[in-house]
Amino acid sequence: MSVDTTKDMPKPVHPLATNILRLHDYLLAPDEVVLFDALVVKSISFHYKTFYYSQQRIEREMRIKRTRFEKIVKMYEEMGWLTTYIDKIPETDGQIRYFYVNFTTLAQPETLGKIVRGESGLFADMQAYMLYHSDMAYKASTPATRQEERKKKKDSEIVEEIRVILQDTMNERRKMYNNGEITDEKPKRTLLMTTLALTTQQKNSLLELNYRYGTEAIRQSFTAYYDCVLEGDSYKPKNLLNYFLSKDKFSSDYGIFTDCLNGFSLAYSGPRKR
Repeated sequence: MSVDTTKDMPKPVHPLATNILRLHDYLLAPDEVVLFDALVVKSISFHYKTFYYSQQRIEREMRIKRTRFEKIVKMYEEMGWLTTYIDKIPETDGQIRYFYVNFTTLAQPETLGKIVRGESGLFADMQAYMLYHSDMAYKASTPATRQEERKKKKDSEIVEEIRVILQDTMNERRKMYNNGEITDEKPKRTLLMTTLALTTQQKNSLLELNYRYGTEAIRQSFTAYYDCVLEGDSYKPKNLLNYFLSKDKFSSDYGIFTDCLNGFSLAYSGPRKR
């Protein structure tokens, strides 16, 4: 006769990492949920202030590779509840990405409805959770927090200044191209003046370049780059700014930018191209 030895055994602690039933109420992919939860928890643990997170640590802790990570971050930024920017690491010369989670925006139905199913029971619980932390974030607001907000505003002003420089440079070179001053002959089809728009990733890259080199170096490099594009020999990018701001695969340097900056220093000493 066999004896059931499990009767008096204590129920084991639930060890699984994911609540599958709750996951069904999310509109996000599993890796998007992992990053969402991590950013929310991080923000709370840092008392609702801006915090930094290295790419290496994200890959190690969440198993999310850089390309996929950038895509998810861009999606969250477009939702309006996440803000990121590149800045120096405290007490070092290195740089890292900083994150800020806006719980007030997360609590709004139009934002939360992109993350959790509106008809689910989780939606009301999630909204109450975000409203609570929105209130806690407001109470935790300090002069340092307001200083951080001013820094982000300053960053946006710097980006706008660079955007205008790039736009003016582009239109100036287009005018020269139409007059035959870039290729030494007038084109059959003239180029119209244009307004330049920037994506969030492009803004972050320009801020990083501005921190390293300054606005004048950006203008010089872009001048040489855009002239090469107009000449049609060296560069034929599918996306003008993405290629200009592309990083080398292994070194993470801005290879096109530095090549064109060096090219400007060597070739643009004459009055015609300046």
